[in-house]
Amino acid sequence: MSNPPESRNTRIPLATRVFREPRVLLAIALKLGAVFAFTSMLAIAKAYSDYPLTVIIFYRSFFALAVLLIWLAWRGAFPRALYTRRFGAHMVRSIAGIGSMFFMFAAYQMLPLADATAFSYLQPLMVALLAVVILGERVTVLRVTAIAAGFTGILVMLWPQMTGGQSSPGYLTGALLGFLAALLVAIVFIQIRRLTETEDTGAITFYFQTTTTLAALAIMLAALVWPQDWVFAGWMRAQAWVWPRGHDWAPLIAIGVLGGFGQIMMTQAFRFSDASTLAVFDYSGLIWAIVLGYLFFAETPGLNVLAGALIVIAAGLAVAWREGRAQTRRALP
Repeated sequence: MSNPPESRNTRIPLATRVFREPRVLLAIALKLGAVFAFTSMLAIAKAYSDYPLTVIIFYRSFFALAVLLIWLAWRGAFPRALYTRRFGAHMVRSIAGIGSMFFMFAAYQMLPLADATAFSYLQPLMVALLAVVILGERVTVLRVTAIAAGFTGILVMLWPQMTGGQSSPGYLTGALLGFLAALLVAIVFIQIRRLTETEDTGAITFYFQTTTTLAALAIMLAALVWPQDWVFAGWMRAQAWVWPRGHDWAPLIAIGVLGGFGQIMMTQAFRFSDASTLAVFDYSGLIWAIVLGYLFFAETPGLNVLAGALIVIAAGLAVAWREGRAQTRRALP
């Protein structure tokens, strides 16, 4: 009996598959486009960090939702794609997603663009760790080694700050927020893995974007009436709605539009190729972050950041390689 097409494809070298299968080349192009869109989105959010965090998140979610609905209508999948019997599971995914978005945008406001991007590469390692804890997946030497190496890379990035070699107010706080964002994103990925067994991609994205939009709106409205003697009063007052200045409307809307298109391109990429093939292209974001950080913020990452990022990237690729091998074994008859 011949092997299924999926199992044969996973064993063909990537360079060969690109020329044999135009779908793989399309998937790579979509993945690279998605990474560029997300990195650009975060760069704009960083540039306009004088606006309240909830205002940034509101624009990110509301206009990404608009892009999603237009895309679903164009596919002829609206409103059919939004049907679900697992509303509670969507809420778990959405709550974790809301937290990750808050922490992520806050980290990008406090850290250089390349540094914050490097911290985000903890996500696949967190997924590998949580897959053992939550999904009961098997513990392997490669998985443990990759996770340990990834955290070593983070320590390399943080070492000058931890030893007082560099003084940057808020850097360690930003790093902690980036770590928490990566942890919550890993929970999101685990939950999405469960939801994709029965749910349409449109439904998964729709309920998240809608919940995030409503959560940001609720916080901004609550900030208007939050008593000054209540807990978090200072933070809440800082999150009140602020009308954008005339020339700021376009970039704030662009945050949501880029996020929406990035989500669609990312989703479509996985329709044309497997996750292990595309994993390496996630790390193109570091190149874009270095370029955009230098051009717009005059930021140059330190050698410790680049060295630590390379360690984290290597660990993430090892996890992706293991996942690809596991998929190949499962596909064999």
